[in-house]
Amino acid sequence: MELLTTVVNTKELLDTIAAAFVASLTVAFVSSLGIWGGTKYVDFSQEGRGVSAALALGVGIFGLMATLAIIVLGIYLMVAK
Repeated sequence: MELLTTVVNTKELLDTIAAAFVASLTVAFVSSLGIWGGTKYVDFSQEGRGVSAALALGVGIFGLMATLAIIVLGIYLMVAK
């Protein structure tokens, strides 16, 4: 059994799984903010609710910028290591 523990480092494997899980939830949430903000902007602007539309657009732009930042960070980390 000792040979198996030296071949597979379970602590590092579990850390990698946990980090991938958290990262996937973050990417899904942030990209969902961009989609939600864009659709709500259209809905609110058609209803004549200018302030709500502007706030929804702000959320959508934040989601888009955060998604792009995550992509750039991921590419940077892949190239750097």
